[in-house]
Amino acid sequence: MKHGITACEWCLTECDNDHLQCKKCGGPIAVLEPWVLQCGWGSSSNRRDLTTNCNSCGGELPHIPGTPRLPEPPVAPRYLAPGYEKKIKYWKNPSFLVGAIFCIFLFPGLCFWPMLIIPLIGFFILRWSLKNSNHKLNALKSGVPTRGIILDVFIDMNQHINNRNPVRIDYEFDTPDGKHTDFVNVWDETNLRRPPGEHLWIVFNPKNPAENNIWPPLS
Repeated sequence: MKHGITACEWCLTECDNDHLQCKKCGGPIAVLEPWVLQCGWGSSSNRRDLTTNCNSCGGELPHIPGTPRLPEPPVAPRYLAPGYEKKIKYWKNPSFLVGAIFCIFLFPGLCFWPMLIIPLIGFFILRWSLKNSNHKLNALKSGVPTRGIILDVFIDMNQHINNRNPVRIDYEFDTPDGKHTDFVNVWDETNLRRPPGEHLWIVFNPKNPAENNIWPPLS
């Protein structure tokens, strides 16, 4: 995947994507070479320097790493791209898949009762997984938008799926009760180019800040 090169719009000094403004003159950053980003709604690759919406599902694309955040999210209730809810709840939800595998042992457990502990564990994993994914979806649909800031971006070596490690993004955002910190795991390694201090839009439930998500979601 080709990474873009950015430069100051005012003095044309090339930037390394570690800053939001030109270190030489303080001017805004512009794209010199194509940026390919994956859509957070459906994972399709898009030339982000040519379009603001996914060519496959029509969903809003994330902003280019190292550039200013997008305009404020749409007014709630918000429209989510087709198929996104099922993706988050089921087939792109590792904990749901683990819980489902555990529940398969229900039928052998009926014949050999000590094995019933396995589907019981699976049931609680499924319940927790669906509750967590519903929180994320509710935040996207009806959450209040607020300013978020990236704290750190790194490869999470503690997790892996199919021999791949996700990119972990730690962030914080403003709430009526102060700042709240959270993180998200994503798979598009272009996100490693997002510098600490980069601004994001976060949508959240003011009554429960743990119910939050990045808008638009990252892949």
